[in-house]
Amino acid sequence: MPHLQWVYDTLSSLWKTWIGSAASTTADTNPGAYSVLYPGGNLRIISINTNMYYKENFWLYEATMETDPSGQLAWLVTELQAAEDAGERVYIIGHMPMGAGDALYDGSNYFDQIVNRYEATIAALFFGHTHKDEFEISYSDYTAQTYSNAVELSYIAPALTPTSGMPAFRVYSVDPETFAILDMTTYIADMINPTYQTAGPTWTKYYSVKEAYGPLVTPLTSASAELTPAFWHNLTEVLSSNQTAFDEYYARKSRGYDVSSCTGTCVTDEICQLRAAQSQYNCVTVKAGINFKRDESQTFVADEVHRDSCQGSPAKSILKALLTKKDVKEEIEKRTSMLAKRKAN
Repeated sequence: MPHLQWVYDTLSSLWKTWIGSAASTTADTNPGAYSVLYPGGNLRIISINTNMYYKENFWLYEATMETDPSGQLAWLVTELQAAEDAGERVYIIGHMPMGAGDALYDGSNYFDQIVNRYEATIAALFFGHTHKDEFEISYSDYTAQTYSNAVELSYIAPALTPTSGMPAFRVYSVDPETFAILDMTTYIADMINPTYQTAGPTWTKYYSVKEAYGPLVTPLTSASAELTPAFWHNLTEVLSSNQTAFDEYYARKSRGYDVSSCTGTCVTDEICQLRAAQSQYNCVTVKAGINFKRDESQTFVADEVHRDSCQGSPAKSILKALLTKKDVKEEIEKRTSMLAKRKAN
């Protein structure tokens, strides 16, 4: 996408202070992605540009869709192979979770294959985008999901932006040798507090994974016990059969904000999403055509289906407004059909 180079020029220049000149140059020439070794350690941080696989990135539809936009996945394999050869551990960070309902199937599939191949090197993956407290499990076999073939965990962090709950951030406890995640603690600021607008936010502990979920699964006997992918799979087993435990998880997802009832198929769909680091397996029904309708009530399939809560392209709202006009909608459908026939011929 050479027409967007000015964006990468600007961002890579701003990031240079934090990631260094070499990684900054990579981010500029390899649109938005970079790799940097943590100073004095054996941990490599690899940041990927997930917009390359985002269904509302309309630049992707400008021409024939590429198998590997900007060659980012090939670059990722090169970085992971070098990390494996050097005995490094890797954190992968990005914006959109790659199993989200917003992720294009092909890119999500290719990415998860890479994660499976380098699961011994990748310590964890970290994403945002949904603004909710969630996670996604990668499996080596999605047709027979068990604790034994759960290979990797994507942590999806809640947001400071209060659009889906109280402002929140996380603190991860990390093994200093393996960089495995030992615990995760979420802190929130109560905006209802009378002093919030005058004195600013007061951050309080909301919950920790080991305190909230440890007793529900095979007991974690020490602070140094890793939160393995198997642990997270076993937690989903508990959530699928224990409605009380599920309700507590579901409330934490939005930090207790506007929590709707979720039972039966809603629970099934939610568990399905937690077990899908590939978007084709997340139980989201994809419909043909141009679909920009969004239910703001937080009650569509399993409470927004790991969707975007960030402000996307303004083109979406423009097209939605146009499609409310019957004659415009009919003309768009007519021209879309004509273009499809031309391509078929």
